Amino acid sequence: MQRLKFPKGFLWGAASSAYQTEGGNINSDWWAWEHSAKRMDYLRDNGKNPEDYFSSIACDFYNRYDEDIALAQHLNHNSIRLGVEWSRIEPSEGVFDEKVLERYEKILQSAKYHGLKVFLTLYHTTLPVWFAKKGGFAKKANIIYFVDFAHHAVERFNEYVDFWVTINEPELYATLSYALGIFPPQQKKFFLPFFVVNNLIEAHKRVRALIKIHSNKPVSMAFNIVDLQPYGFLGEIAVRVIRYFANEYILRRTIAHCDYIGVNYYFHHHVGLFGFRKHSHSHHENTDRGWGIHPEGLERILLNLRKYKKPVYILENGLADHTDTHREEYIKKHLYYLHSSIQKGVDVRGYLYWSLTDNFEWEEGFWPKFGLIEIDREDLLRRKVRYSATKYAEICRDNGFDY
Repeated sequence: MQRLKFPKGFLWGAASSAYQTEGGNINSDWWAWEHSAKRMDYLRDNGKNPEDYFSSIACDFYNRYDEDIALAQHLNHNSIRLGVEWSRIEPSEGVFDEKVLERYEKILQSAKYHGLKVFLTLYHTTLPVWFAKKGGFAKKANIIYFVDFAHHAVERFNEYVDFWVTINEPELYATLSYALGIFPPQQKKFFLPFFVVNNLIEAHKRVRALIKIHSNKPVSMAFNIVDLQPYGFLGEIAVRVIRYFANEYILRRTIAHCDYIGVNYYFHHHVGLFGFRKHSHSHHENTDRGWGIHPEGLERILLNLRKYKKPVYILENGLADHTDTHREEYIKKHLYYLHSSIQKGVDVRGYLYWSLTDNFEWEEGFWPKFGLIEIDREDLLRRKVRYSATKYAEICRDNGFDY
């Protein structure tokens, strides 16, 4: 065994998003989609109860935020990633809800009271219904509405924020919503994902410039970066092509407008000339969601980011594990390779596990259990700290671990 020690001032914590933990958001396009006849018919036709796939009150974080944030502090976290929900703050065009702004202020004040550095996300998958009806991010002319919302949020919350995250996983949002048609608005048009991606790039640039007018707080996006390995005939060429579009297209166009690189790491794929190989050659284990557990991929993607010479923060990394039998080892293995990347010159300054609590996992509902803290949906949403959370707490406390 060896003692792995992380740099002084390293940030430890967990992440969450507003919609996935708050629930009760009737002004969101996701809420409308969840309750649409088309969505409910699809679930019934596939033998599922639509009630199990409604966000409902989710974890009720909107009301129980102080309880959850206090638990984060109790688990020795020194940072937290939170989000604000655009559709709550601006439920109709140009109308900003003062009570909602006050509530988010209290949430952020709670984080600071409990001694946590705050990463705050402005846009995490969901949109106000009124904005979605205008065409959302598929129309370049609509970017001004997002910038206006961001202006209000930055003016109100900046004093409580240590790191800004403008947009979460723009590449995945464009793919899932406009290429694969899984997320709302479920549009499948050949060139539309490309337009959406470029509009999100422009939105990030404008909002980052806006934030810099008000403060010098670091700004980035949360990039979903995939570890890609070759297999079969012309696999190396396939990797280069797919890596460019999946990992580097947005990053290269925004890196000059990012003060750090925010990384979300979950996925590893073997790719060849004729597509993706479902299982890797290493026969790795899978999470409850069927995602391969491949911690060495984290080191590979971090080493590839070294060329940008920017600080790196892991903003999401986690697994669905309802029995809590793999989570401790999952975290330690990923941290082992993260530590190795630091030794090789990558300026990684923080790690946020996804997620602090079990939450609403988008189209999958509540069954995937990612949380360090269990939400008992049969017992008034009672919080239960998982064993793996206590082992992660030891790492956070010691700024390292034996491995």
